[in-house]
Formats: sequence, structure tokens, C-alpha cells
Amino acid sequence: MASIICPHQARPQSQIPLEKMPQLAEAVDPGDDWTGVTDPAARRRIQNRLNVRAYRKRRARETQTNRLNSCPRPATKETELGIPCWAEDQQAVVHVPEGRASTLRNFRSALIPSSTTPHAGSSSRIILPLSADHLIPLLQYNALRGLLANRQLLLPLQPSAAPSECASAALHVLPDVQEVPSGVLPLSLYPTTLQRTIPHEDWVDLIPHPVLRDNVLKALGTFDEDELWSDTIGGLFEGFPASEIERRGVVIWSPPWHIGGWEVTEGFWHKWGWLLKGCTEILEGTNRWRRQRGKDDLVWEVSD
Repeated sequence: MASIICPHQARPQSQIPLEKMPQLAEAVDPGDDWTGVTDPAARRRIQNRLNVRAYRKRRARETQTNRLNSCPRPATKETELGIPCWAEDQQAVVHVPEGRASTLRNFRSALIPSSTTPHAGSSSRIILPLSADHLIPLLQYNALRGLLANRQLLLPLQPSAAPSECASAALHVLPDVQEVPSGVLPLSLYPTTLQRTIPHEDWVDLIPHPVLRDNVLKALGTFDEDELWSDTIGGLFEGFPASEIERRGVVIWSPPWHIGGWEVTEGFWHKWGWLLKGCTEILEGTNRWRRQRGKDDLVWEVSD
């Protein structure tokens, strides 16, 4: 027999779920329900009790979070993320694959990318390998920034190279400065006759003193160029103890194309003084900066 549904029979209605009121989230017993309390003082006491309870729970969660964050975590190996390096274009620390970072540490030209590569027209990315504590000592970084600034000024003079040339060993001579628009290049960086005639690597051109540049060019082949470069920038690539940085580097206190702002450290002066013959401005500038720090003048005597 078919079932009969009476028209007046009540149909099931959709149920409305009951949820806890947000203002009673901390209530644990009926005495914590202040919604039906008409006495203002009593209602305020209950609300204060709930607020205190919520505050204590919040503080407990924060304490637990801080405790977890302070727990030592397994150290991530550098080889997994790469070696931390400073990206000059981003002004930030980046992680470079270990193989690439090792070439940066051992490759002098990696610091100042050669403009004689086939991609010279594109913007070059400068990446500096960092020390174990991810810091570049101030004296090193100061000298690097100065040399990079001078190289940027010299870009209009840099010749283009054939694609087959090896950037790491590329030699060049600079063109006559008359080919450069007036005001583009500081006088201290104007190419000398030797720079226009003796093939050399471009790091020589960054020195803002024509006599010193010529002294270096005349002595090419008689000294270790890598050693001079390392001592100039404070041993950033090969590295040496931090206690020796102030004795083996060069400091640049003013625009890097002004030789008066260059200060050679005492160790650099005694080691490479023979290259500085005729560069009286370097000695004068160095002693001026030393006097400001209360240090004695460097006295340099070169036999003729």
C-alpha cells in the first residue's frame, strides 16, 4: 500500500547550527556568561576575568613560539645552498654554486669583468665572494668600489675584442684621449703615451696617477701582478689575516679618481715603494690622512 502524506503534516526544517559566541570564547562554565547579566558592575567583572584568561593564553603561546625559535636547528651546508657572495648590481647577498664561487676567489678578473668579451654591450654582473662570516672588511670594500668607479669612467676608451679572444688574458692599448668627448674622463685617468703603446691588462688603467701607471708598465714582467693586485685590495681573493689588512691594502677616502684621496698602508708602502717613485702626491695624501688619525708620517727615500 502506498503511503499517504497528509497536507498538514509538518515537514522537517533545516537545522541552524549553534556556535559559541566570540565574546565568550574563554568561558569555561555558566558563571562566565555575562550576556544575560543586567548589573553593569557584575558584567564588567566577568568580562575582565575572561580578558585576563585570554591574555594569559596569548602570552603562553608567544613564550612557546619563542622557545621553539630559539632551539638550535641543523646547520645547512654551504654546498647545499651555494656560497654566499655579494652581488654589486643587487646590493645584496646571493648564493652562487660552489664551483662558480671557487673560480671567483681565484680569478682576479672576475671582480672587474672584462669589457672585451663578446657580450660587452650588455650590463655585466659583478659578484664578490664573501668571507666565512659573510662580511667584506671595510678597507677591502672601499678600495673595490673605488676601482669599479674608475673602470666605469674608462669604458668609453675600452676597445672591442674579437669573440675568439680570451677575456682573462686580453691585453689592450688605449686610444688617444682626443677621441673622448670633453668632460667625460677626469684628467687623472687620461691615457699616457705608454698606455697607448704598450699592451697591458685593463687593471693598470684604473690607477688615478699617470706616473704610477707608467712605472707599472715599465716594470711589467719583473714583478708578480697578481700579488700587487691582491695587496691593493687587501687580499680579498687569496686572503690573509685580518690583522694584516690595514698593513697591506689601499684606502680610498675621496672620489677614486682624485689621487689625493688615496692612502697606501704602511706595509704596501714598504713593499711596493719602488713602484711609487715620482708619485709625491701619494706620499703627501697618505701622510695627511695618517695625521688626522694621530699616526706618524711615512718617510720614503728612494735612491736614484
